[in-house]
Amino acid sequence: MSLLWLFPAGFIALAALLLPLLIHLARRSEQRIIDFAALRWLSAKPRPRRRIRFDEWPLLLLRLLLLTLLALLLARPALTGVADSQARVAVLPGLDLAAARAAVGNADAQWLWLAPGFPRTDKAAAPPAAQPLASLLRELDASLPADASLTVVMPSVLDGLDAQRAQLSREVRWQVLEHAPVAAAPTAPAPPRLQIRHDAEGKQGLRYLQALVAAWNSPTADAGNDDVAFTDNAAFHIWLSAKPLPAGLLNGPNAGGRLLVDARTPVPADAQRMPLWRDADGRLVLEQINTAQGQWLRWAAPLQAANLPVLLDAGFPAQLRAILQPPAAAGRAQATTMQPLTGAAAYPQPAKEVSHWLILAIALLFLLERWLASAPRRRGSA
Repeated sequence: MSLLWLFPAGFIALAALLLPLLIHLARRSEQRIIDFAALRWLSAKPRPRRRIRFDEWPLLLLRLLLLTLLALLLARPALTGVADSQARVAVLPGLDLAAARAAVGNADAQWLWLAPGFPRTDKAAAPPAAQPLASLLRELDASLPADASLTVVMPSVLDGLDAQRAQLSREVRWQVLEHAPVAAAPTAPAPPRLQIRHDAEGKQGLRYLQALVAAWNSPTADAGNDDVAFTDNAAFHIWLSAKPLPAGLLNGPNAGGRLLVDARTPVPADAQRMPLWRDADGRLVLEQINTAQGQWLRWAAPLQAANLPVLLDAGFPAQLRAILQPPAAAGRAQATTMQPLTGAAAYPQPAKEVSHWLILAIALLFLLERWLASAPRRRGSA
């Protein structure tokens, strides 16, 4: 355990120690010389040299100590390496807290909810777990001292996983409770809506896109000439024109895979092109274009069956929808298979400030100073 100062510039306030010294010098008791008639004709003798003298030493020392503590408070003292080995038990919200206590049986531990902020179970009701489980575990591991043991109470089936086991800096006691999982109703995403803008040549590919809409059971596509602006920000924008993309289109909400352009659309010279889909014969169907202005998808050839035979395949609608609307990754698994791994580097712990003790000492010293300054023996002199 060591002491450090979070704001060393606060020691500049020690210069204020001169103030009580000057005040006590200015207000010290004065000695007045009284002339007696019988001594008036005696020869004058040189007066002794006066020394600097302070009155009320206890009060002066108390005021100096008070100002010193104020300077220390401004410098924000803190302790590092404070030992904290109290065990922690984290409970996933939704579990029966009484059953968790019976299973763990550690009454001296600090019980927390495994949720953002990690509120204590004895001070807050169970909050909803709004973050992925692995992210919460890593955050909790980073906030705990290295000597504190951690027990995590989990239901038998976990949701909200991010495809890999968390790696922590400490070994975790993984306590699994039998708990019926909430049956999540499968929610299929709504079929994509298409908004199409085309020129005269690009209009010939509309029939293939209309066939896609019918296969997806999607609403009728909104098609128009390339001089008509896109208006539906929630739809997939398809640009079947040899003209450059409209200004500002890549900065809109459809940037990043929700914009599909014709093979004739100009591509910037600095663009990075990445193959995204090839048919069974190895012919490129779709590619991804990455530029400094944004990202979009591009047909590898004009939208005609002679150029892209895959347009006539029965699986074409499903394959294109999987690219435009990727399925969500599964996030449910058995808790026994998701126990965190160990081996991660320990996180440095923040310093623990001791300002509250200084504030208490300053308050007590201030009361004592006021009592000494207003004592009956000092009235009229201090």
